[in-house]
Amino acid sequence: MTSQPKGTRLSRIGCWAALIGAVLIIASGARKAGLVDNWMAVFLALGLGGLLLMIALLTAGLGLIRSGGTAGAASRRGTWLAFLAGLAMTLFNLNAMRGMGGPPIHDVTTDTINPPMFVDAIPLREADGAQNPPMYFPAEVVEAQKAAYPDLQTIVVSTPANDVFQQAQDIARDLGWEVIAVVPEDGRIEAVASTRWIAFRDDVVIRIINAGTETRVDLRSKSRVGRGDAGENAKRIRAFRDRLTAS
Repeated sequence: MTSQPKGTRLSRIGCWAALIGAVLIIASGARKAGLVDNWMAVFLALGLGGLLLMIALLTAGLGLIRSGGTAGAASRRGTWLAFLAGLAMTLFNLNAMRGMGGPPIHDVTTDTINPPMFVDAIPLREADGAQNPPMYFPAEVVEAQKAAYPDLQTIVVSTPANDVFQQAQDIARDLGWEVIAVVPEDGRIEAVASTRWIAFRDDVVIRIINAGTETRVDLRSKSRVGRGDAGENAKRIRAFRDRLTAS
């Protein structure tokens, strides 16, 4: 009976873990593609896929070390592919964790005293089964936001309000947001923004007020699910602010 080269079992485990993990990672993009709408299912698929790829990194790496190059060419190529796929996912996860910062809040605004309020987004949130209500709860978020994002303040520009209102719509669409309401008499624009891969849907409301020779612009971005937002809402507001003040 011919014995298997050392590390063969570990290499096989690594290859299978990498294959299944890659399939789950790809499947987790189904919500973004509009194939499914269950965010929890795709979130679990992404997490499990990432875990399997990290297991692939470990087992395939140990398999390569133990085999000492004695495995066949095909087996060696497969093991290296599994190892590299696991390494890529691990590096991606580490990079993502470094950028996840932010307090455990999911409602961020430039005006914590009189924040813009959602109107047209409310029925969409209800239809989507949003876990987070649309109301603003200052006691839960204000101090944490001020400590984490002190730069988020009302945006003041010298451009006439009517022009800013049009600019705001253009910027929102350029940022990939789906504009769902444009109400000039209220100076209100509402939009839905989706995260890149799992497509978590967050709601954004923009309020534009004529203040004499100035125009005051306030934004609010709120996640539909999750206690925290990994800093996404603040990043979204900053992206809009930077576009508006640069125009």
